[in-house]
Amino acid sequence: RTSPPTPVQPGQEDAGLFAGDSVMKVATKGRLAIPKQFRDQLPEGSCISIGTDKNLSSYPREQWEGLRDVLRSPLQATPEERQVSRALHALAIPCEFDQQGRLTLSQEQRRHAGIDPDSTVIVIGNSHEVEIWSADRWDSYSDGALGNFTDNVNRVTQSR
Repeated sequence: RTSPPTPVQPGQEDAGLFAGDSVMKVATKGRLAIPKQFRDQLPEGSCISIGTDKNLSSYPREQWEGLRDVLRSPLQATPEERQVSRALHALAIPCEFDQQGRLTLSQEQRRHAGIDPDSTVIVIGNSHEVEIWSADRWDSYSDGALGNFTDNVNRVTQSR
């Protein structure tokens, strides 16, 4: 179940491609060690906020700043854009690691993602993001995703 994260090769630091997964434990106060291979690739200024599937996602600084191009100012935004913007920004924290490579997930982030203190999470690389999933949610999600993999690949590749 656990494979080592795939590090970016020297000279490819801007590629920002994350792959692999690690099973990690969340400490009582919400501290979570992020695998070194992922941590080393997250540029300064990265944030962690909610993801699209009741998980948490890291957003490297460039991607986080790029949200300005997608999410318009509240006066110009649709109600859906305002909801997305408020949820993302209200639950965002900077990726600031302590000397042991841990960051502290907020209580609200943990509640949203179904992560209890002293629980197990799966930290996965998903192309341009690092995602944090409660183990139960990941197991349920990945079972469905793997079960539909061939059909989804066919739909995605045929639609391009």
